[in-house]
Amino acid sequence: MLESCVFCDLETTGLNPEKDEIIEIALVRLVNGEINGTWHSLVRPRGHVPVNVRRLTGLDDAQLAGAPELGAVLPAALHFIGHEPLVGHNISFDRDFLAFAAGALPNPVYDTLELSRVLFPSFPGHRLAELCRRLNLEHASTHRALDDSLATAALYRKLLKTAAGQDARILLYLAALLQTAGSPWAPLMEQIAWQSAGTGIERTVLFTPAAPETGQPLPAGTPPPEDSGPEQLAAMFEPGGPLSGRIPGYEYRPEQQSVVAAVARAFAGKKFLLVEAGTGTGKSMAYIIPALYWSLLSGERVVLATRTINLQEQLWNKDIPLVQEALPAPCRAALVKGRQNYLCLRRWLHALSAGGWSPPEAAFMARILLWAAATTTGDRSEINLSYNEQEWWLQICADSEACLGTGCRWYSRDCFVTRARRRAEAANLIIVNHSLLLSDVRADNRVLPAYGPLVIDEAHHLEDAATEQLGRQLSRNGLRRWLNGVYKLIRQLGEPVPPRDAGEWLQLLQEARLSLQQTRETTDLFFNTLIEYIRQLFHSQNKDASRCTLRLKPPGELPVQAELDNLSSRLKGLLDCLTRLQAVLEAWQALNEAWAGQAGDVTQQLTAGEAMAADLLFILNYSDPEFVYWVETTGEGETAGCTLHAAPVQVGEILYRELYQNKETIVFTSATLTVDGSFEHFAERTGINLLPAGRVQRLQVDSPFQYDKQSLLCIVRDIPGQGFAPENEYYAALVPALAGLVRATRGRMLALFSSHRVLQETYRLLKPACEEMDICLLGHNIDGSRSRLMEEFTHTERALLFGASSFWEGVDIPGQALSCVVIVKLPFGSPGAPVVEARLEQLARAGKDGFRHYSLPQAIIRFKQGFGRLIRSVNDRGAVVVLDSRLVSKKYGRLFLNSLPLKSHIRGDLDMIIKRVSQWMEQPVAVAPNRSLFEPGDVVHRFPAGMRK
Repeated sequence: MLESCVFCDLETTGLNPEKDEIIEIALVRLVNGEINGTWHSLVRPRGHVPVNVRRLTGLDDAQLAGAPELGAVLPAALHFIGHEPLVGHNISFDRDFLAFAAGALPNPVYDTLELSRVLFPSFPGHRLAELCRRLNLEHASTHRALDDSLATAALYRKLLKTAAGQDARILLYLAALLQTAGSPWAPLMEQIAWQSAGTGIERTVLFTPAAPETGQPLPAGTPPPEDSGPEQLAAMFEPGGPLSGRIPGYEYRPEQQSVVAAVARAFAGKKFLLVEAGTGTGKSMAYIIPALYWSLLSGERVVLATRTINLQEQLWNKDIPLVQEALPAPCRAALVKGRQNYLCLRRWLHALSAGGWSPPEAAFMARILLWAAATTTGDRSEINLSYNEQEWWLQICADSEACLGTGCRWYSRDCFVTRARRRAEAANLIIVNHSLLLSDVRADNRVLPAYGPLVIDEAHHLEDAATEQLGRQLSRNGLRRWLNGVYKLIRQLGEPVPPRDAGEWLQLLQEARLSLQQTRETTDLFFNTLIEYIRQLFHSQNKDASRCTLRLKPPGELPVQAELDNLSSRLKGLLDCLTRLQAVLEAWQALNEAWAGQAGDVTQQLTAGEAMAADLLFILNYSDPEFVYWVETTGEGETAGCTLHAAPVQVGEILYRELYQNKETIVFTSATLTVDGSFEHFAERTGINLLPAGRVQRLQVDSPFQYDKQSLLCIVRDIPGQGFAPENEYYAALVPALAGLVRATRGRMLALFSSHRVLQETYRLLKPACEEMDICLLGHNIDGSRSRLMEEFTHTERALLFGASSFWEGVDIPGQALSCVVIVKLPFGSPGAPVVEARLEQLARAGKDGFRHYSLPQAIIRFKQGFGRLIRSVNDRGAVVVLDSRLVSKKYGRLFLNSLPLKSHIRGDLDMIIKRVSQWMEQPVAVAPNRSLFEPGDVVHRFPAGMRK
């Protein structure tokens, strides 16, 4: 422990020391582990306090009006600090503000955020408030400087106590890693390690991983009755039935019963089933129970595939445990992920002993060190990895090419992939994501254990998932990462003493080094030339060149053919060197198994390199006419990203040939599968229409929510369409519209955009008005990550959230936090996107209207997802406002409206819509839209009888 130090925390008006101001300073001195003094002062800024800062801190202009200016308090603060080390949570933020005001600070700094990420790698977040909550540390008030300083002092003591409880040998490794990372915590960790070296050491991560979860056989219990047919299973959901007494908060829903019976009939009759179940139906339970009963009675596993992590976590952590408790017979479920999600013990220990890390890599290894000592699954989802850390994870994960199989010393008991496979083999129900399911399809069913029926939830994403998984891509960063891996491998191969032919071995290594250097140079030349060509092309067309997407069409050639030929030749030469290294190592392995690890590492790099070389030529030679090809560039300079893509234009035939023909039962389900009451679009896009008609059953059940009582749909008619009017006119109408609506709803509003560019410009223009209205404006990719924005929006009383693509679905904010959803523009996909463009061309060649058969249905499904963000429970109530007049001015608008679960809407000019939304929000109870709400002159639309299917 530091003998003495000062804990520092500041509150500021923003994040930039050059533009923003300090409004509060707090300092706490710690001497020999005890608080020895405190210093605190508010600071009067020159400007106003932004609304988001007022919300966080509770400090406003009035409170700060009587406080001293920074120049008056800074000398006292600096005197209190003196020459003591500064400690804080994300201390660089506080130091930078102080240094900007007072000049460079010579004090050493210690960041508790850095150390908490190392010592508590499995915590989902490492913000100060969350750490205090998890560690039961007192934290009187968040985002107030003195309380945060005191809480950081308590966290500091907890961190040191946690470190002292670690294995001494692990701490010494940790100290070495932190030293390489340039962390000031390294000497302190080494000191603690030597202090605790005398304690008993039972186990260390370096040799024996944590014991696996017990694989006990299924406990004896009452098997399910053999007469568990569709009607019997549906009856379980009756009021007073078996589930109602066992599931807390159980609600009877007849729609759920319909889904249960349909799924059970599909299993029994070996059918394919399409199920659209509206929000609130409880479809997860409705397919889990028939799936488990089927497995228990038939002995077949059932696989359940989802698209999003959110649904996967809901199933795994909530729904399945509830069902397991409610069923009369014991059953098991397993969550299975791709190999790259698991730590490879051999690669991890090899990387740990090899050294040669950059400072950021060493910091990453330090985080992995303690986690690897404790994990029983090796699943990377247990640790909160940053973007860069996910890149480094690829060097230690259980990549299939690097696997030695039964030749690995860890294989039989400790391998995390083996453990996951055994859990899956012992399970009745296996949960995977769409990508792993399709990887299994591509690998001829060698990834997952054999299984019977398949349930695909979030099935409206199946075409996109298949397009991604069945396509090919090669990125500049990916190729660089592979080359870096080859560099480390060659360096490591030069360290052990070869058993024979030392001269030839060293000569071969030297050839590999030279070939690697030439390949690196050629790689940079190829990508730099390609990026520059695309940028100049976009500039010549007056297009934004910061992020470019260019479709590649044969037979035309890019003006980089010479660079491509050079790169292909250099890659071939480097792969030839690796092949010769592999041959030598395999010969040595035959004499001594100790060389198996090195041979496996070379095989892994060789296989990965061969795949990249093949992808490069496949894409740039336009190898398959059924694929679409394109290139994307981002950023500038040496860090500019460039990715080559190839994707199948039509995935339906592939799915039919490689999945459907090998399965007897598949259930496809989602809240949004139909367009205007028909499954036709989904069936065409995913190849289900290729199945015999008698094999496919369909079911559409409405949501149990009373949308006509709980929601108000409004369509604004007097805002010019984006792209149909000058941009300045569009924003001049859009910004006041959003301002008026957020004022009427008092915040609690989500605005959905289909363009990041429009979102960002609208954010910039609306921000001042939101400040004046005391509304906290949160912007996607502006104010934080998706999860962070969701959390802040949910807990902020007056907030407006701007969301782009990922916010149109998967956003679940029940209750009063969300009362209004604004759909800025109908979510038509860009017709210029390479995959969309190619699919439209394919439909045109088939004599079909691409807009009617593809663009329009895709937009309607997306629109339904956006509409579904509003009502998430029976108690929710609010309004959906559409700012795109095409919904009522175009004939296709009725197809959007027919696909929604309500019978009426109002349309009119902006002022009238704002007035109606305000009235709706003020009503004390939910009532159906009627003449008491609508005034003479309102345009009220109700569907004719029988229009909605």
